[in-house]
Amino acid sequence: MNIELSQEEYELLVEMIFTADYVYNAYLNEQDQEREKYHTLQQKIMSFAKQFKKENLVEWDDECNQLIPSKDYYENSTSVHFIEDFEINTFWEQLIDRLAIRDLFNQHGEDTVKQMDEKEFFLKRSQFREKYEEEFEKNGLQNIFFSGILKK
Repeated sequence: MNIELSQEEYELLVEMIFTADYVYNAYLNEQDQEREKYHTLQQKIMSFAKQFKKENLVEWDDECNQLIPSKDYYENSTSVHFIEDFEINTFWEQLIDRLAIRDLFNQHGEDTVKQMDEKEFFLKRSQFREKYEEEFEKNGLQNIFFSGILKK
């Protein structure tokens, strides 16, 4: 099967692959065999950059012996901003959700929470979430302190 792409479509495909690669590998400390097939496909698609006159998107890394996103890509790609927005939103969503669930368990007890149906759980959790959403929107992390680490 052959897929025909314009230069612009190829550039979008490369951006999508870089974004996906970031999600797959951003926090890995070592190579993961399950992810290798994605890396192999990424390298294959990046190898066509010259054919599409998009050499500015990739560069060869002698140390890693592979193609990597170029400095030009990082400076001009909109997907870098998508990743940044995603990470910021994920941070706040995870923080709010984990704090809300923690408080739900602290207030009602583990046994009670485990017996809640889905609707009740989400309703009670959302009450805690709303309080944290308001607090973080107003003050960010300014009012977060941990006992035993630093005093307010």
